[in-house]
Amino acid sequence: MAVKTATGAPAALPAGITAVPANKGFWAWLNKRLPVEEFYRSQLTGYYAPKNFNIWYFFGSLALLALVLQLLSGVYLTMFYKVGETTSFDSVEYIMREVDYGWLIRYLHSTGASAFFIVVYLHMYRALLYGSYRTPREMLWLLGMLVYLALMAEAFMGYVLPWGNMSFWGAQVIVNLFGTIPGIGPGLVEWIRGDYGIADATLNRFFALHVALLPLALLLLVRSMAFRSIPTTRSRMSSASACSSCCSRSCCSSYRPSVGCSSSRRTSSPPTRCRRRSTSRRCGTSRPTTRSCAPCPTSASVHS
Repeated sequence: MAVKTATGAPAALPAGITAVPANKGFWAWLNKRLPVEEFYRSQLTGYYAPKNFNIWYFFGSLALLALVLQLLSGVYLTMFYKVGETTSFDSVEYIMREVDYGWLIRYLHSTGASAFFIVVYLHMYRALLYGSYRTPREMLWLLGMLVYLALMAEAFMGYVLPWGNMSFWGAQVIVNLFGTIPGIGPGLVEWIRGDYGIADATLNRFFALHVALLPLALLLLVRSMAFRSIPTTRSRMSSASACSSCCSRSCCSSYRPSVGCSSSRRTSSPPTRCRRRSTSRRCGTSRPTTRSCAPCPTSASVHS
C-alpha cells in the first residue's frame, strides 16, 4: 500500500527506505474479501496497549484458553460417551479404564471446568476493582454476566451426565428449585425434567443442551463481547494517533485521557509542551507547571 499525505497525494519516502510491496496472489484475493491481515494487525501486532498492564489483565485471555480446552476435551469425550440411563455410567467407566489417555482427557475436562470458574471469578474481580462496568462499558459487563449464567448452566448439566448418585440427587435438588416459582413452578419443573421425575428423558435433554445449545450460546456471547470491545480499541488508537501527530507524546499528556478514563475527562484547552510536569495519581488530573511551557504547533503548521 502506497504512503500518502493528508491531501491524498503520494508521499516521498526518506532516502534509503523502500515501500513494502503489496500482497499479490491468493493472499491478496483473500484479504480483499475476508480481511484477515487487517484483523491480525489491528488486534495483535499493531494493537495499542498501555504500559500499566499487570497480572490482573491476564485472566480474560486465560478464560478464553480454558474455554478452548473445554471445547476440545468435550468433543473427544463425546466420541465415547453413550447417553442413557443404562449406558451413561458404564461409558464413563469405559473412558476412564479402556480408552487411551481417556482418564487424562476426562480429568482435564472436569478439573478444567473448576479452573475455568476460578479464572472467571478473578476476571470479574478485576472488572470490579478497576471499574470496568462503568460508562461506556455497561453493555460489555452485561454480556459478561450472561456468559457467567451460561457457564453455570453448562457446568450443572455436565455434572449430571456421569449419572452417578451425586449426579442424580444434584439434578433433583437444582431442578426442584424452579418449583418454588409461584403459579408456574410445578409445570416448569415437569417441563425441564421431560418426565414426572429425573429419568432418561432428563438425561437426554441435558446432554443435548450441554454439547450443542449452550456451547453455541457461549461462543456467540464471547464473540459479541469481542465485537463490543473493538470500538473502544479503535477510539484509543485514533486518540493516540491524533496526539502523536501534534508534536510529541509529552505534548499531549495533558490532553489525552489516561487508561480507564472516559472521553469527558479531556481538558478543553489545547495541548502544551512542558519541560516539567506535576502529575497527580487521580485520573485525568495531569497539571503542567508554569515553567517553560509553550503551545504546541497547530496541525496546519505541522503539515506545512
